[in-house]
Amino acid sequence: MSAMKRYLITAITIFILVSAFSFLRLRLNPFFSYLFAINISSFLLYGIDKLTALYGLKRVPERLLHLTALLGGSPLAILAQYLFHHKTSKANFQFVYWLIVFLQAAVVYIVMYTDMLKYLF
Repeated sequence: MSAMKRYLITAITIFILVSAFSFLRLRLNPFFSYLFAINISSFLLYGIDKLTALYGLKRVPERLLHLTALLGGSPLAILAQYLFHHKTSKANFQFVYWLIVFLQAAVVYIVMYTDMLKYLF
Protein backbone atom coordinates (compact mmCIF):
# COMPACT_ATOMS: atom_id res chain seq x y z
CA MET A 1 0.00 0.00 0.00
CA SER A 2 1.38 3.42 -0.91
CA ALA A 3 2.14 6.03 1.71
CA MET A 4 -0.58 8.29 0.31
CA LYS A 5 -3.25 5.59 0.68
CA ARG A 6 -2.07 4.61 4.17
CA TYR A 7 -2.04 8.17 5.48
CA LEU A 8 -5.29 9.03 3.72
CA ILE A 9 -6.94 6.12 5.53
CA THR A 10 -5.37 7.34 8.78
CA ALA A 11 -6.66 10.88 8.18
CA ILE A 12 -10.17 9.68 7.35
CA THR A 13 -10.24 7.45 10.43
CA ILE A 14 -9.12 10.31 12.68
CA PHE A 15 -11.67 12.60 11.05
CA ILE A 16 -14.55 10.15 11.54
CA LEU A 17 -13.66 9.43 15.17
CA VAL A 18 -13.21 13.08 16.13
CA SER A 19 -16.28 14.11 14.18
CA ALA A 20 -18.44 11.47 15.87
CA PHE A 21 -17.08 12.44 19.28
CA SER A 22 -17.62 16.16 18.76
CA PHE A 23 -21.09 15.70 17.33
CA LEU A 24 -22.40 13.01 19.68
CA ARG A 25 -20.54 13.74 22.89
CA LEU A 26 -19.77 17.47 22.73
CA ARG A 27 -23.06 18.17 20.96
CA LEU A 28 -21.52 20.56 18.44
CA ASN A 29 -23.61 21.38 15.41
CA PRO A 30 -22.49 19.58 12.23
CA PHE A 31 -20.58 22.56 10.81
CA PHE A 32 -18.50 23.14 13.94
CA SER A 33 -18.09 19.40 14.40
CA TYR A 34 -16.65 19.23 10.89
CA LEU A 35 -14.27 22.14 11.51
CA PHE A 36 -13.16 20.65 14.82
CA ALA A 37 -12.53 17.24 13.25
CA ILE A 38 -10.66 18.49 10.17
CA ASN A 39 -8.44 20.73 12.32
CA ILE A 40 -7.59 17.92 14.73
CA SER A 41 -6.90 15.62 11.77
CA SER A 42 -4.63 18.20 10.19
CA PHE A 43 -2.75 18.79 13.45
CA LEU A 44 -2.22 15.08 14.03
CA LEU A 45 -1.03 14.50 10.47
CA TYR A 46 1.64 17.16 10.94
CA GLY A 47 2.69 15.44 14.17
CA ILE A 48 2.80 12.06 12.46
CA ASP A 49 4.84 13.53 9.62
CA LYS A 50 7.32 15.06 12.05
CA LEU A 51 7.75 11.73 13.85
CA THR A 52 8.20 9.82 10.61
CA ALA A 53 10.79 12.40 9.50
CA LEU A 54 12.72 11.96 12.75
CA TYR A 55 12.75 8.18 12.44
CA GLY A 56 13.37 8.03 8.69
CA LEU A 57 10.07 6.32 7.87
CA LYS A 58 7.73 6.96 4.94
CA ARG A 59 6.45 10.49 5.19
CA VAL A 60 2.96 11.92 5.00
CA PRO A 61 2.67 13.29 1.45
CA GLU A 62 2.63 17.08 1.26
CA ARG A 63 -0.47 16.83 -0.93
CA LEU A 64 -2.36 15.31 1.99
CA LEU A 65 -1.16 18.01 4.39
CA HIS A 66 -2.30 20.64 1.90
CA LEU A 67 -5.60 18.85 1.36
CA THR A 68 -6.45 18.89 5.07
CA ALA A 69 -5.58 22.60 5.17
CA LEU A 70 -7.71 23.26 2.10
CA LEU A 71 -10.67 21.40 3.60
CA GLY A 72 -10.62 23.72 6.63
CA GLY A 73 -7.74 22.51 8.78
CA SER A 74 -5.47 25.49 8.20
CA PRO A 75 -5.77 27.04 11.70
CA LEU A 76 -4.34 24.01 13.52
CA ALA A 77 -2.01 23.29 10.61
CA ILE A 78 -0.17 26.55 11.23
CA LEU A 79 -0.10 25.82 14.95
CA ALA A 80 1.34 22.36 14.25
CA GLN A 81 3.95 23.81 11.89
CA TYR A 82 5.33 26.08 14.57
CA LEU A 83 4.77 23.78 17.54
CA PHE A 84 6.57 20.88 15.85
CA HIS A 85 9.03 23.15 13.96
CA HIS A 86 7.96 21.33 10.84
CA LYS A 87 7.73 22.53 7.23
CA THR A 88 8.38 26.12 8.32
CA SER A 89 11.47 26.67 6.19
CA LYS A 90 10.35 24.84 3.04
CA ALA A 91 9.52 27.71 0.66
CA ASN A 92 7.39 25.77 -1.84
CA PHE A 93 5.32 24.19 0.92
CA GLN A 94 4.80 27.54 2.65
CA PHE A 95 3.81 29.24 -0.61
CA VAL A 96 1.07 26.68 -1.28
CA TYR A 97 -0.05 26.72 2.36
CA TRP A 98 -0.41 30.52 2.48
CA LEU A 99 -2.15 30.52 -0.90
CA ILE A 100 -4.71 28.14 0.62
CA VAL A 101 -5.14 30.42 3.65
CA PHE A 102 -5.57 33.46 1.39
CA LEU A 103 -8.23 31.66 -0.68
CA GLN A 104 -10.07 30.59 2.46
CA ALA A 105 -10.00 34.15 3.79
CA ALA A 106 -11.35 35.41 0.46
CA VAL A 107 -14.19 32.87 0.54
CA VAL A 108 -15.09 33.82 4.12
CA TYR A 109 -15.07 37.50 3.16
CA ILE A 110 -17.27 36.87 0.12
CA VAL A 111 -19.75 34.79 2.11
CA MET A 112 -19.96 37.20 5.03
CA TYR A 113 -19.60 40.67 3.52
CA THR A 114 -20.80 40.67 -0.07
CA ASP A 115 -23.92 39.82 -2.02
CA MET A 116 -21.96 37.75 -4.52
CA LEU A 117 -23.47 34.44 -3.34
CA LYS A 118 -26.99 35.47 -4.25
CA TYR A 119 -25.92 35.75 -7.90
CA LEU A 120 -24.49 32.23 -7.82
CA PHE A 121 -27.52 30.46 -6.40
